[in-house]
Amino acid sequence: MTAFERVSIGIMGDTPQDMASLAKKAEAAGFDCGWAIELFRNAFTQTTYLGAETGKMDIGTAIAWGFVRSPMTMAMSAMDIDEISGGRFRLGVGPGVKRLIETWHNAEYGRPATHLRETIEAVREIIHAAAAGESVVFKGEYYDLDIKGWYRATPPVRAEIPIYTAAVQKGMSRMAGDVADGLIGHIICSAKWIEQEIVPAFELGLSRSGRERSSFTYLPSICVAIDDDYERGLDAARRTLAFYSTVKTYLPLYELHGFGQNAVDAGQAFRRGDIEGVAAAIPNEMVETYCAVGTPDKVKEKVAEVARFGDGILPGAPTYFIPNEQITEYNERIIETFGQG
Repeated sequence: MTAFERVSIGIMGDTPQDMASLAKKAEAAGFDCGWAIELFRNAFTQTTYLGAETGKMDIGTAIAWGFVRSPMTMAMSAMDIDEISGGRFRLGVGPGVKRLIETWHNAEYGRPATHLRETIEAVREIIHAAAAGESVVFKGEYYDLDIKGWYRATPPVRAEIPIYTAAVQKGMSRMAGDVADGLIGHIICSAKWIEQEIVPAFELGLSRSGRERSSFTYLPSICVAIDDDYERGLDAARRTLAFYSTVKTYLPLYELHGFGQNAVDAGQAFRRGDIEGVAAAIPNEMVETYCAVGTPDKVKEKVAEVARFGDGILPGAPTYFIPNEQITEYNERIIETFGQG
């Protein structure tokens, strides 16, 4: 099975009904999984609703913030949504951004790879224990759990719910290979970055944890603007790429292709409140390096560059500094272009 036979999509919309409509279209087109994004809405409430509104396609969180909820809360949510969806839930969990975790949620960030590893291990143990009717004792650097006298009156649908994480750089990628069932890539990771940084890192994690590559699912992602008006699509993709250029952590990804100064300029414009200046800092060549823009055939050719590393593919519509109706348009074009007929 090729990556193009396991296509995922991010589920977005103005209203829950719009999200359900998009999910149903993707499901009818044979998409493998619909992922709910956590920023403006809660990832777990979205997937609960989408799990009830769909019937075949898997539903997942991409990515739920792992440090702002207890492992117990996440495990119970995962089991609930898996039950509601009939065993179709994938738990995607990640560290989020340090400033956001600490200032929005007043939660501990710590060392993100170690912290997230423990989160995944603890959540998995709780789900296993619920299936077996056992207690849980878990002690690590970030969690000290002693769960006794609790049982799930209705056993979970599955004792093994897939747990994915996200990664941009080596440390988190290695950790994913150590303990996660899958890894969801970021849309700014070019084929060169994936080949040099991501794949070797998660393969090292798999090797040192004694796991086979076949036990792990890698979903690379790429920003996709399918548009017959090339300049319009280019501008939409530029704005999303510009948004991520403002994050200092991602600077090495841009420096790899010689766009480090553009990312610095975009960040400076963002911090002085010049939104148009953010986009203006990103040249066409930079957009074409990281994004797939244009007609369906041209987009598929670009997506193939990153898809060859994965077990599936997650083409993502531009999402920042463009109207909501344009985001919906691009998502529907993704369904039309990547659907299985």
